[in-house]
Amino acid sequence: MAAKRGSVAAKKNQKPSRVGKVQISSWQTPEAVRQLRILAAEEGTSMQALMAEGLNSVFAKYGKPQIAKP
Repeated sequence: MAAKRGSVAAKKNQKPSRVGKVQISSWQTPEAVRQLRILAAEEGTSMQALMAEGLNSVFAKYGKPQIAKP
């Protein structure tokens, strides 16, 4: 049986770091994306880690558990 779109089931040739995760996206201006890339480089981290940090900030603001992981 094939996995449904958005499924967290392991897929053929899937990177180990992606197992158990699904992709989300957001349309942003080129300037915002560039700034995020620069910030990640300056902080020695990844854009994914910064996005998880941002999600956790939103979760905290609304009283939800901070469960996002890079």
